[in-house]
Amino acid sequence: MNRLDMIHLLTGVQSSKRNYYTELKKTVDELQKKNSQLEIMNNLMHSFNVNMSIHEMLKQTQEILRDVYRIDRLSLAIWEDGSLRMADVYPEKATFLPKGTAFPTEHSLYSHVFSTGQDILHSAQKADSFFESESFEALGLHSVWLFPLSSRGVIIGVFGLATRESISFSEEDRPFFQHLSGQAAVCIENARLYHEVLLSESRWESTFRAVADSIIVTDLDGAILTRNDSAAANWPNAEYISAFLGMDLFHQTVRDAAPHFEEASIESSVYECAYYPLLDDGEMNGVIVYLKNITEKQMMQAQIIHSGQLAAIGEMAAGVAHELNNPLTAIIGNTQLLLRLATDETKPLLKDIDECGKRCRTIIRSLLAFSRQDPSSFTPCSLNDAVYEALRLTGRQIEKQRMELTVELAEQLPFVEGNLQQLSQIAVNLLINAKDACLEKEAAKQVWVKTAADEHFIYLHVKDNGCGIDPEKIDDIFHPFFTTKSGLNGTGLGLSVSIGIAESHGGTLTVTSEIGKGSTFTLALPVLKRT
Repeated sequence: MNRLDMIHLLTGVQSSKRNYYTELKKTVDELQKKNSQLEIMNNLMHSFNVNMSIHEMLKQTQEILRDVYRIDRLSLAIWEDGSLRMADVYPEKATFLPKGTAFPTEHSLYSHVFSTGQDILHSAQKADSFFESESFEALGLHSVWLFPLSSRGVIIGVFGLATRESISFSEEDRPFFQHLSGQAAVCIENARLYHEVLLSESRWESTFRAVADSIIVTDLDGAILTRNDSAAANWPNAEYISAFLGMDLFHQTVRDAAPHFEEASIESSVYECAYYPLLDDGEMNGVIVYLKNITEKQMMQAQIIHSGQLAAIGEMAAGVAHELNNPLTAIIGNTQLLLRLATDETKPLLKDIDECGKRCRTIIRSLLAFSRQDPSSFTPCSLNDAVYEALRLTGRQIEKQRMELTVELAEQLPFVEGNLQQLSQIAVNLLINAKDACLEKEAAKQVWVKTAADEHFIYLHVKDNGCGIDPEKIDDIFHPFFTTKSGLNGTGLGLSVSIGIAESHGGTLTVTSEIGKGSTFTLALPVLKRT
């Protein structure tokens, strides 16, 4: 031994150097491990997102842990439906207990960790009698470390790591896995809340789209932001509500930041429109427009009112018939007796009295027949007969106004399945409207009535050469209570009731018109199919 070695031995310098390098290497290894752990945590935090399933989360965790820890199995149990249940395992081939399996409260490692809030590092032994022992043995697991999952101070589940080989985890690993478990708990809870919000939004969206009435959300300028299925079907190409709605009440809603309501006519329908301000933290940033189609409702109301009027007419007609039938019978009877004794000078006068009496009797009978409504009584009938009834009631009025009445009824017209009185009601309404349209005309006044048929439909055309209908109002004329006549001459019910009757018979009622030249109304009814 040389002198230098002797000095190192006596002073312990060489030993100190070895210890120093050993400690230094240990410190460097620990620093590298901590850096690896920090890198793992950073990668996990960036890789987790609310759209991830639990299975994807476990897979991502194992792949990131693989470089530092040889973890063979990750598991996750979640508290739901009043018990701790197996939520997922990665990899899937390491599954023994099916998803949804409930852990018993006694003799279960998972339940113990959940209830105590303390982690357990367990080395599996054949003599174990825990609930999980059979699965550990079947999967060949040697070490299992279970951590409670805590979110906002509440334990929501258990996170498990397992290896098939005996691995000695250090005390420094515990804080890392505890922190990892905490991050997993936060991500799981965030994902659960996110999916609850998504489900709530999905339910709201489904409800919003399923509403039968039209709902439109706009910005403050009326640009359509979103709409439900009903609104999309009604106005598929509209970008602004001004394409089909007036904007006065919309702008008033924006100015007042308060709801407003109106009835609006859109195309051939009537809508109840409601405008609601859309507020966000007290600031208005849009308008909700709600539109309910009330056309059928108004038609039903009109028919009820009209039916009431007809019932009153029926009662009055019955009273009039009772009061007039006896005098008319006497007048007609006595006139016919006098005709036998009449001279050439008195005979024409007596014939006029006889004809007028008979016409009065026919009018009373037609009025009674017209006022009797029986909507459920549909029988095979002729549209020509309905026109005859209508002409008995209105023909004399038209002629008295010095109007030329032309009647062209098709011979051998096919039958329709319908109610004769209701069809007469349509014809009466159309004839009265034609007469009224011609009243303002000073030149020759003409009304045409024509019936025709093709293979599928029977038609009634009522045409006049009157004033015509303003194109801006033509879509409104079938709406209940809409009228271009004065209050004394029109109620606005005739055409709305007529189109309702036409549709109840499976038919249509349409109009063509030109200002100053007149209008043509066409009733189309399906031909009765003979079986």
